Amino acid sequence: MLLLLPLLSFSLHKEYYSLTKIDYNQKEETVQITMKLFTNDMELVLNKHFNKVLELDTQIEIAEADHLLETYLKQKFTIAIDDVQLNYSFIGKEFEKDALFVYLEIKKIKQIHQIEIQAAMLIEEFPEQENIIKVNINEQRKSLFLTNRNDKALLKF
Repeated sequence: MLLLLPLLSFSLHKEYYSLTKIDYNQKEETVQITMKLFTNDMELVLNKHFNKVLELDTQIEIAEADHLLETYLKQKFTIAIDDVQLNYSFIGKEFEKDALFVYLEIKKIKQIHQIEIQAAMLIEEFPEQENIIKVNINEQRKSLFLTNRNDKALLKF
């Protein structure tokens, strides 16, 4: 019985993290962004943020779910390339088990010398949230680990 107690306490601990991949496609002059978030965490935050019940990944998901998700992300996830704050397009979302994948894109990017990223998704509800960012620009790979204490970083290429 004593051996089970540490295992139970470990299994009850919930981790809060997201993974965002940012890839620059120089040939197409696009920045392609893929986010992986936990569906239940994002749904909880969106429900509270917009005072709605979204029912993500169900047959009764509300029609405005994509719009609300995009609105939230534009408030919490920002990108500036070469000192210019840019808007991205919401391409879509899909679900896989307990994960929500979100696809975003920025067009007409001829070159990138530096990129500033702010990732504050989910932090208002989960202060221990960790947003991991993996960036691939001009065949250089860099990673960021953004948290409640530091949700913004600048990378130079």
